[in-house]
Amino acid sequence: MGHWLSPDGVDTVTHWLDLAGVFIMGLLGGVVARNEGLDLFGYLVVGTVSGLGGGIIRDTLLQRGTPVALTDVAYLPTAFAGAFVAFVLTLGEDEWAKAFTALDAAVIGFWSVAGAQKTLAAGLGWLPAVLLGTITAVGGGAVRDLLLRRVPAIFGGNGLYATVAVAVSGLFVLCADLGHPTLGIVCGVLLALAFRVVAHRRGWYLPTGLSLDPHSALDAARGRTPWGAATGPRSPRGRKDPVPAPLDRVLAGLPGIRQDAEDLYKDLHAHPELGNDEHRTAARAAELLRGYGYEVTESIGTTGVVGVLANGDGPTVLLRADMDALPVREDTGLPYASTATVTGDDGDEQPVMHACGHDVHVTCMLGFARLMASAGDAWSGTLVTLFQPSEEKADGADGMVEDGLTDRVPRPDVALAQHVLPYPAGYVGVRRGSFLSAADSLRVTLYGRGAHGSMPQAGVDPVVLAAMCVVRLQTIVSRELAATTPAVLTVGSIRAGASPNVIPDTAVMELNVRTYDDATRRQVLDAVRRCVDAEAKASNAPRQPLVERLNAFPPTVNDDEVADRLDRAFRDHFGDDAHTIGLQTASEDFSRIPEAFGAPFAYWGIGGIDPDTYRAAAERGTVAQDIPVNHSPAFAPVIQPTLDTGITALAVAALAWLGADA
Repeated sequence: MGHWLSPDGVDTVTHWLDLAGVFIMGLLGGVVARNEGLDLFGYLVVGTVSGLGGGIIRDTLLQRGTPVALTDVAYLPTAFAGAFVAFVLTLGEDEWAKAFTALDAAVIGFWSVAGAQKTLAAGLGWLPAVLLGTITAVGGGAVRDLLLRRVPAIFGGNGLYATVAVAVSGLFVLCADLGHPTLGIVCGVLLALAFRVVAHRRGWYLPTGLSLDPHSALDAARGRTPWGAATGPRSPRGRKDPVPAPLDRVLAGLPGIRQDAEDLYKDLHAHPELGNDEHRTAARAAELLRGYGYEVTESIGTTGVVGVLANGDGPTVLLRADMDALPVREDTGLPYASTATVTGDDGDEQPVMHACGHDVHVTCMLGFARLMASAGDAWSGTLVTLFQPSEEKADGADGMVEDGLTDRVPRPDVALAQHVLPYPAGYVGVRRGSFLSAADSLRVTLYGRGAHGSMPQAGVDPVVLAAMCVVRLQTIVSRELAATTPAVLTVGSIRAGASPNVIPDTAVMELNVRTYDDATRRQVLDAVRRCVDAEAKASNAPRQPLVERLNAFPPTVNDDEVADRLDRAFRDHFGDDAHTIGLQTASEDFSRIPEAFGAPFAYWGIGGIDPDTYRAAAERGTVAQDIPVNHSPAFAPVIQPTLDTGITALAVAALAWLGADA
């Protein structure tokens, strides 16, 4: 096999591998530029830096004159071409994600071999060849990330990137030393493809400085050491430093997963799915959880997913993320904005958007799950990550419970959930007691008697009746409840008739009621019935109105002890960014899950608005006008620091029960 290629042939092949790597890395740099929302010039710059950076560093270290990337006319146009292909090629986020992993693996193989061969050809030994092969493979991406003001992904052990490069370079050098460089080329490229793709899919990555002497990368990825003991870094005097706190050990992996989390968020945002149809989102969550080592159960209550990670003795903590989107047409202008549509029950096309931030919730939960799996020495107990469908329709939690959730997963000692809200990014807020309102949506059908529009005396006009009901209903909150009792009643829809000169037989109102306790809820709902009945009687309607309940959300009332523990933990970690949040008029069905288990629970909010934008609006007194809220077509949480805050808040909360010092 060693004679498949002559020495000149080996040089030629590695030269073409080098150029192929330049093109692919230029393409991948363009993909990164695409995710950053850059223009064509940005594509070309980022692609060129990605494609040429590693080779320039290698040739500079070899001290062989001007780097070949600056003297060979093929290199710069090749990097440009790769970036331009990324600019013009139209692929979906999912297709880009799959292609990125495979092409990235190919680049590691090509460049590790090319870098090692060029070093051997320069007359240097095996160790410099392995080192410069690795630098060639990882240098371009590292320089690109620094250009974009990000911590280079390789420094977080991302998918064992540098480890794969070292292995491929070493394999090629070994084969070349044994007289089989051709075999080294083939096996090196194949090793890179297999090792990198598997490591990426399984979520393997190297331990950080705070992960404690794991015996293998796989143990580190799963958060275990064979002896279960932590061994911290040594001080300059040779004395072992104190073991970092559990939270520090968990969050040490955050820089290494940040880019993956951001890419996942953009993918989820671009591919929203309505309630009980979250098949793609659920499949993605299940795949990643399995890769992190969780025991996964799918299709609970349609598309619900639960991942369980048992890690020794201790409490069981359940954390929930909702997955569904809304029938809203996105108007954010983001490069990863949703263009998704579905066909509604009426046959009309509906736009779909993550207008409530559930893509943030899923991304943060998966990032948190990955960190916890990689730092098993920092906590003890059982972690339950639950991905819930159809929160917006108020039937997702009930659907999971009715499908046997309580018999299929461990009973939690505490249940937790968070939601992104229109506060400054970095904000974290919890409160005792009432957090979210109960919500009841009602349909009221008012009955009249049809007639010609010119002869109203012959009919009973349900449109006028509906108008009187709207006015009367507004007095329930303003005149029947104390000023200190919060409640909201909104008539959101009125439908009647189809012609301007016909008095219809019926009018249909749809309204929504928000309250914070059962007594107020009963009082308002009873008053709605009383008012519409009375107005119908006053209008001499032929029959009493039909009142139907469309959906109902329970109130979200935090357990005081759980909320207090969270508040202390958040203030200890987030400092001035931790707050006591005010009452929220939104509603949720999360509480039905812990109630089914008989477990205490708490719910908190994180901010998602650019802090400078929010501050400027607050100074102008225009927050209500200028800051998009949940369910708005313009609602788009800033990626950072929102994701970091959400991942960190989940870790802080979980470790308040699971941490070694909890």
